[in-house]
Amino acid sequence: MATKRRKLVVVSNRGAYRREGGKRWVRSAGGLVTALHPVLQKRGGVWVSSRPARDFGSVTIPAPKLAYELAHVSLKGSERSGFYEGVSNAVLWPLLHGFEPTIQVGDASWSSYVSANQEFADTALAASGSSDLIWIQDYHLMLVPGLVRTKRAKARIGWFCHIPWPPPDTFGILPWREELLEGLLGADVLGFHLPEYANHFRQCVERFTVHPVTPDGIEYRGRTVRTVAEPVGIPVQESQALATDPEIGEQAAQIRQLMGNRQIILGVDRLDYTKGIPERLAAFEGLLRKDRGARTRYALVQVMVPSRTDVKAYADLKREIDRMVGDINGRYAETGRVPVHYLYRNLSRRALFAHYRAADVALVTPLRDGMNLVAHEYAAARADENGVLVLSEFAGASKHLKGAVLVNPYDVESTTGAMHRALTMKPNERQKRMRALRSEVMRLDVHRWADSYIAALEDT
Repeated sequence: MATKRRKLVVVSNRGAYRREGGKRWVRSAGGLVTALHPVLQKRGGVWVSSRPARDFGSVTIPAPKLAYELAHVSLKGSERSGFYEGVSNAVLWPLLHGFEPTIQVGDASWSSYVSANQEFADTALAASGSSDLIWIQDYHLMLVPGLVRTKRAKARIGWFCHIPWPPPDTFGILPWREELLEGLLGADVLGFHLPEYANHFRQCVERFTVHPVTPDGIEYRGRTVRTVAEPVGIPVQESQALATDPEIGEQAAQIRQLMGNRQIILGVDRLDYTKGIPERLAAFEGLLRKDRGARTRYALVQVMVPSRTDVKAYADLKREIDRMVGDINGRYAETGRVPVHYLYRNLSRRALFAHYRAADVALVTPLRDGMNLVAHEYAAARADENGVLVLSEFAGASKHLKGAVLVNPYDVESTTGAMHRALTMKPNERQKRMRALRSEVMRLDVHRWADSYIAALEDT
């Protein structure tokens, strides 16, 4: 007799969809949504997420046909601010990315983080049964595994980190380091994109807790907590359909025509200081400055998804990027042609894939990134085996996507050189590199990632 499949309950701060005002549906942006929505569509289950007060990166859509249920946590006022803007994004986000000088521990409300995590835990428990799988996502909810465990000792609990995990010398800055580690050890399986991140976590446990770390895992209160490295991917089948859709192909041709058939360099990023957008703009300006003819041959299309602009650091970054785009266009534009086309909004997936298919070069140059699925999507979109990916060596994706041209994004002059190399690359090398990229992207399908992780969780 076949064993009944356990229900999957995903818990994250941001969900894929929410309904606002009757028939209005909103889809959120971001890599986590890209990864988890197709998994739940295929498997079914429940997605527990918060209702944001403001979501700058969302897109209004027709009512989706969801194969899973939605459950929401409603955080109010100062609690949400202390949890989200405070601990999560003023402290944990920069610290886990290695941006120690930007953290603001003194302004963070630890009590709000604790109470918000308790609300997520309570909602997850209410949405799940004793035999269900509870899969918690990311740095916002590092206490939830332990909080769920205290109420349901036999629960199957997983947690996945979608961003980097730093070494102990960096993580140790946190005043709540022990509490966060203890919270995470409530899980059965802790997932990371790369072995490097998983090893850093184990080193943190060794240094800051008394729990033994063995080759099999971390011994914690009579259980063995496993750490696994599973790089996330994209939904390959869906992406392949978009890559060969004739209507999207026509949209791509229109984009190229609008650009005056110049070679197109494409950047797609959420507004964030980890993404290296000012450094990228400086590198592109270097290309224009060194080669006067470049302004008639090349165009940079920068899509920037709004994010956290009520946080001062992000508002300041937005102003800096606006200024740089204006300066570059003011200095190098010619009548009827501007070098930088700046789209400050979220694009639908169809529009995004039209841009991928139109672009000769994709610039994915974060200063630090856990994975970066834009790199995967660009390769998946290029069924024509054309296009070049310029990829930061500090993105997790660089460990797998060997067909990319790797750059150090802090080295602006080197990035300028990489752009020029990509734009002038011979067709046979472009094809060889893109074939290698596409092969790896197809292997790293999001369903492979989810199936592998869930199998590890069910095996505990």
